Amino acid sequence: MVVNKRVLIIPLILILTLSLIPRSCAAEIRIVILVSDNEADSTLADSVANIIGAYAVIKIPWGIYDPTYSAEVLKYAPDKVIIIGGPTAVPIDYEKDFEEMDISFERWYGENRYKTNLAVVQKLKNEFPEEFSQIEAVYIVHGRDVLSMLMQKWHETLPDTARYKSIWVFTGDGYENLSLQILEEILKASQGRPWVEIIVTSRWIPLTHKKVPKPLFDIDTDAVINFLQELGYEVNVGNYTRGSHFSIKYTGPASPLVLETLKLVDNKTQTAEKFLDGLDIPKAKKRLDMAKEQIAKAWKLYSLGNYQEAYLLAVAANRNADFVISMSAREWDKIAQMSMNYALNKEVLRLEARVNALKSLGIDVGDIEELLAEIKSAIKSKNYPKALKLIREAKEELRKMFIGEKRHVPHMPSEHKERGKKPENLRP
Repeated sequence: MVVNKRVLIIPLILILTLSLIPRSCAAEIRIVILVSDNEADSTLADSVANIIGAYAVIKIPWGIYDPTYSAEVLKYAPDKVIIIGGPTAVPIDYEKDFEEMDISFERWYGENRYKTNLAVVQKLKNEFPEEFSQIEAVYIVHGRDVLSMLMQKWHETLPDTARYKSIWVFTGDGYENLSLQILEEILKASQGRPWVEIIVTSRWIPLTHKKVPKPLFDIDTDAVINFLQELGYEVNVGNYTRGSHFSIKYTGPASPLVLETLKLVDNKTQTAEKFLDGLDIPKAKKRLDMAKEQIAKAWKLYSLGNYQEAYLLAVAANRNADFVISMSAREWDKIAQMSMNYALNKEVLRLEARVNALKSLGIDVGDIEELLAEIKSAIKSKNYPKALKLIREAKEELRKMFIGEKRHVPHMPSEHKERGKKPENLRP
């Protein structure tokens, strides 16, 4: 690996995605969920927040560490942070931030989206048994079918639409049996009989007298139907039958949702390119070129009205962009371990983010700002021992301030309306 430019990579932050969740009466502690913008993990996080009454879901760009997001958590003064997703999706650096500010946290994850799904359901069942037993709906989708997830979430925003405490089950890619295990855990713990719905993005194939759906992602619906029947569910595939608790919904690649998918993937591809800048990783460069070519073709197909092919290309580009970000993150971590200047500047960004968060809560951080100026001066003059000493002092002071003022922090940060504001480029 060859470094072309000696730069500190704390990448350009995308627009901060912050989802505020109404508090449940059952929630006696202040919980914030931190998750990546991976479509499966973030969809799961939203449903978990609704079930347990979390105060907020804060979504970070997949695989990227940026202390601004940790600082956003501080504004809620949480009793606990739940991280959903593994360390590749939500880097370990976030855990360090919470440890240094004395914030309790735990990580719910598995080695992929399907096993993370199982881990989250089991954690919910064990740690929030009452809330878990009140789940009212279960949505089953292919783990990579972004459109089905977006479609259901869009549907729930429509006026006069019933809103349920729902959970998602991801299936496909050889994980069919695991998804049935997850479904069984949910249904057997339920106080009632949750509505179960399979959502499938499909294209419609014309036959002699009618059109039939052909899924873009295969789901073994027969296995799910047989499993539900064994549990006593009345299953009527097709038209809704009074008293039934199951349906299969076929949804087409609608233009607005395909457009949203393309925008998300385009942003991720641009982030991957910025993250790779300054590194010489041939495999990552090849995958980045593939992602750029795929998303460019996807946009062209979208403009021609071929939403189905545009969507499939976007899904492929998304996987390539994830690969680039993951490989780049590992390389930058290696550089951080070898460069004291890099590591110290990263600590400065951490401190600045915390200072800004506490300042926004009305806490006087004037003394810490003076310390920050001294730290920057010490780094510039390469007086690294002094910089390290001052960084430790600043962190300890910020921790004490936060703990001392935590009980006075309102339930919602006063500036939460600014959550869509695009932050400054933190890359020096």
